[in-house]
Amino acid sequence: VIRGVLLRPLPHRDGERLVYLRQTVDGPNGENIRFSVPEITDFRDQAKSFGGIAEYSGFPMTLGGADPMRINVGLVTGNFFSVMGLAPILGRVTSASDDGTGVPPVIILTYDFWQRRFGGDRGVVGRTVQVGTSNATIIGVLQPAPFFPERMDVLMNMVISEHHTSAQMVQGRTHRMTDMIARLAPGVSLAQAKGEVSDIRKKVQRDHTDAYDPASGYTVTVIPFREALGSGAKMTLWLLMAAAGFVLIIACANVTNLTLMRNIRREQELVIRTALGAGSGRLRRLLFAENAVLALAGGMVGLVVAVGGVGILKSLIARSSNRADEVALDGTVLAFALGLAAVVAVVLAYAPRFVDDTALGGWLAGAGKSSAGTRRQRLQRALVVAQVAASVVLLMGAGLLIRTLQELSETETGFEADKVLTLEVVADYTGRSMADQIGRFERIQREVATLPGVTDAALTAAVPLSNGMTVVLEVKAEGRAQAAGEPIQRAIYRGVSPDFFRTVGVKSLGGRPFDATDQAGRPWVVIINKSLAEKFFPGKDPIGRRIAWTGELLPIIGLSGEWRTVVGVVADTKGHDLTEAPPAIVYIPMAQDVFPNGGLVVRASQDPTGLARQVVQVVRKIAPEAPIEHVMTMEQIKADVVAPQRLNAILVAAFGALALIIAAVGIAGVLAFSVSARTNEIGIRMSLGAAAGQVHRMILADGGRLLLGGLTLGAVASFFATRLIQGMLYGVKAYDPMTLAAVAAVMAGIGLVACWIPAARAARIDPVKAIRQT
Repeated sequence: VIRGVLLRPLPHRDGERLVYLRQTVDGPNGENIRFSVPEITDFRDQAKSFGGIAEYSGFPMTLGGADPMRINVGLVTGNFFSVMGLAPILGRVTSASDDGTGVPPVIILTYDFWQRRFGGDRGVVGRTVQVGTSNATIIGVLQPAPFFPERMDVLMNMVISEHHTSAQMVQGRTHRMTDMIARLAPGVSLAQAKGEVSDIRKKVQRDHTDAYDPASGYTVTVIPFREALGSGAKMTLWLLMAAAGFVLIIACANVTNLTLMRNIRREQELVIRTALGAGSGRLRRLLFAENAVLALAGGMVGLVVAVGGVGILKSLIARSSNRADEVALDGTVLAFALGLAAVVAVVLAYAPRFVDDTALGGWLAGAGKSSAGTRRQRLQRALVVAQVAASVVLLMGAGLLIRTLQELSETETGFEADKVLTLEVVADYTGRSMADQIGRFERIQREVATLPGVTDAALTAAVPLSNGMTVVLEVKAEGRAQAAGEPIQRAIYRGVSPDFFRTVGVKSLGGRPFDATDQAGRPWVVIINKSLAEKFFPGKDPIGRRIAWTGELLPIIGLSGEWRTVVGVVADTKGHDLTEAPPAIVYIPMAQDVFPNGGLVVRASQDPTGLARQVVQVVRKIAPEAPIEHVMTMEQIKADVVAPQRLNAILVAAFGALALIIAAVGIAGVLAFSVSARTNEIGIRMSLGAAAGQVHRMILADGGRLLLGGLTLGAVASFFATRLIQGMLYGVKAYDPMTLAAVAAVMAGIGLVACWIPAARAARIDPVKAIRQT
């Protein structure tokens, strides 16, 4: 997976020369606000470090036909494909002749969408399809390639969207909804490009002070495109790779111990071979051949497991990287796995010192047995300690991720998620006015509310906890001046029907809910959440006060900047990312919304999944051409939100369990060998009066010292190792004492069981038989 997402060269021509420009507020790690067309023009005109700059804007639209569906459209400039270094496998791609307003709309299908929607039909080029309110011609199919920051189904020229060709879009400096990718000019380094971009950004902000709030921390970052594609998955991938590496280390330490013990038992054979003329090199080759068979067999079994497991990992990575489709068990991965197995075989064959002059002399003199020397015993014991320590580190990481998952699952979202069904009805404005569209949504709501088992139904522009379209705008409060150095307040714009808060269980903190009188043409009203109320009206009653939207976007999206009266305050609610603080939200009556969407929430008297089919039938009856998406309960949405953390915890916990088993086997094996080597000693002790219980405790104490050493070393190592995953944790510290205590208890319990078995065997030794074998 690391190869496919982070290391594999991009399929783009000279992909290493591609860079993604990211504009953020509040520093480089802040919100990605993208670019406006004038800002892109500034870089295109002034940056000499780039051989070309392409722009594209992700835009959801409806693909018509017998089976309508919402698709992700990438609206691109004519030079997009030449800058990106991408070519078609069928037809052609756009060029400069496809730019402007007087050209026909054209479509290039991405490879995945071509396979998924059209079944790989090579006759698709030239076909006309309906996209939104217009007809467009398919002119080509693109080679397989990843996109960023979101996946694309099709790419089209800008003319398909009146908004993207409007004067407001072309001239509005703060109308930021376009992504920018550039290709480094020949001979220009990444560092040079970063320096030039920084200089241009500073100059532009000096020249246009009205467009850049000085307190918001505007930053433009230049990121290699391959790095941008893997940025969301990087930490997860290296975590899993580290976990796999720890298991490999533990397994190798275990097998090394087994090899040492086997070589000791074979000393007579190896001494005889040496006496008959076999040199050290020949014996090493013999052991290598034996180890290679086992190591390569293990490697092949691992590859078989990988074939079944790669699909799970791809589904995990698909949530955070668009390169998941490039993950495959190819020749390079095969060579890596088998090469690793070969390295293990070489180490096991050539590292241990298995025959020395003392052993040779002893055997030739007639000694019946040989035992491991002090150095070899120390090595064996050190390997056991290392296994336990590595297991503790791995289990600590798994424990922290499990605690994180638990904290996320118990996080208060602000909603009552049980017994609530949600779905999205994609708005269709073809031939319909805004009032007509709102009327259709309200009719759907009314009919769904009458279904048996439904207690409430409501409309919302965005389904709670989902990752749907979110509109964030600047907002101000009447009579409140912006303090010096204070960033401009922004808030989510969200239209809802009057029954929304009751349906999803959002608590009212004051005022009233929306009602039937809050219609278009009536006084503008809003409901704000607690976060925004505390920001704008600290220590005051917000009810009756007024707020207004502001900024250059208002005329572009058709939103009025008139003052709106706050009629209610509701509790905060979480967004799609449960780890973030609740965002500021302004709720608008759906009837006064300027761009309503068809999110539907339905509260049932029992399990809501049984209502899904009936609700979909109502929607199909009223809006037969509208795509229906994401039919899920709110509990399923929340489970989907924490799915990446759940999968991380499961995978690392599985690695940890495997490491625990291997370490336990290692402890038991070393102690069993020790008991075998000390049989005579134990027999003499028992013949001199040592009780079985004393022998049992002696072996347990021996194993306990190994266990204690490993636990101590593991605890120290965990203190440093867990800090590396701090960014993946929520609600728990990197070095959590409770988690460490639980890990230590589990490790100690399993370790003592592993020690108990050889200790019990030692306690059963017959002293008479042991002495006779001396």
